[in-house]
Amino acid sequence: MDSKSLISGLFAGLMAGSIASLLSAPASGDETRQYMKQYNWKNVNRLLSRKGQAAVYDWRYAATEGLEAVDGLTQEMKKTYSRYKQEVEPEMESIQEQIKEISDSITELNERIRKESE
Repeated sequence: MDSKSLISGLFAGLMAGSIASLLSAPASGDETRQYMKQYNWKNVNRLLSRKGQAAVYDWRYAATEGLEAVDGLTQEMKKTYSRYKQEVEPEMESIQEQIKEISDSITELNERIRKESE
């Protein structure tokens, strides 16, 4: 995309939006400025403050729940790993010993076959 066309598109959009808002304004500029001066901004600040406090509470709650979930998952993983070490590792050692015995037996049989064929 060409940056020149992007900038000209943004400028055209800003101009069209400005003209549309001027033509559709419910009151004149003087009336609007007077209304803005007389408006009770304290209520807006209180409302925003309450919403901000609620958002902070929600974020704290979500963070706490997330930490608890991660902690629970960590504990479960530790239990699973210790169970694995107790149950599976001895079986793996036994299987490895059996494989070594089978391998030794095969090697021994191969040597016998070689000796007999000579």
